[in-house]
Amino acid sequence: MKLMTRPLPAGITPSTFAKKAGEQPFHGFTKWLNLIIPLLEELDRYARLAAREEYELLLAEKAAAAVEADQNDQVLTVNEAAQLLGLSPQTVYEWVKAGKLQGFKAGREVRVKRGHVLAALKLQTQPNGRRKYGRCTTGRPRKAG
Repeated sequence: MKLMTRPLPAGITPSTFAKKAGEQPFHGFTKWLNLIIPLLEELDRYARLAAREEYELLLAEKAAAAVEADQNDQVLTVNEAAQLLGLSPQTVYEWVKAGKLQGFKAGREVRVKRGHVLAALKLQTQPNGRRKYGRCTTGRPRKAG
């Protein structure tokens, strides 16, 4: 780090401070002042840089949250929700009726928001990664046992 020495402001000398205090002038004052001012400027620069980085991270998080909110506000049909959940459309209708999945009617059809479907998907996933209501998707009947 390069230290810069700067002159004191006009009209201020080490003896000015000493005279105000009623003491003898201390000539080491300018040396310390020339060391402290650059350090304070460097500290100010780092503080501004850190604040700018923090602000940019905040803006990026806010933009990501807005994109996710837009994506989660997307309205899905029952068939799209069933495909996303890996269930049959009839099961989605039953979940809406039972209150496991929040849905609404648009005319004669039932619609659900993508965010609600993703929340229901999280609720039905066990900690070990297996699904509580999974079904066999190979097309063959399950083995008894």
